[in-house]
Amino acid sequence: MDQLLLDPKRWASIKLGINMPARAERTIRKPEFELQLVGERTGEFYEVVIFFGIIVILQDYDITKKLEHAYKSIQYDPTSISAVDPKQYSRRFRDFIFKVFDEDT
Repeated sequence: MDQLLLDPKRWASIKLGINMPARAERTIRKPEFELQLVGERTGEFYEVVIFFGIIVILQDYDITKKLEHAYKSIQYDPTSISAVDPKQYSRRFRDFIFKVFDEDT
C-alpha cells in the first residue's frame, strides 16, 4: 500500500469506496489536557476501513430560504451556498456524487 500511495502514476487506480487504502496512526490524549483535539503520536499505524454516510435534511424552500439565498449571494458565490433552489441543489449533489464515485467498470 505504501508503494501505491508514494507513486503518483498509480493514484488513478484508487477508486473511492472500492479500493481506497487508508492508514491511521494511534494517538494518546493526556487526561490533564481536556481540550486537546489530537493526541500525542505513538508511531503505531493500522490499516483501516472508513465508512461514511450522507445526511441531507429536507427543508421547504420557502420565503426564509429564498431570503437566506439572496443575502448570502451578496457575500459569496451563489452556486456554493447551501440555501439554493431544490433543482439546483439536486443537480449539485448528483454532480458531486458522480465526480467522487467512479462507475464500476
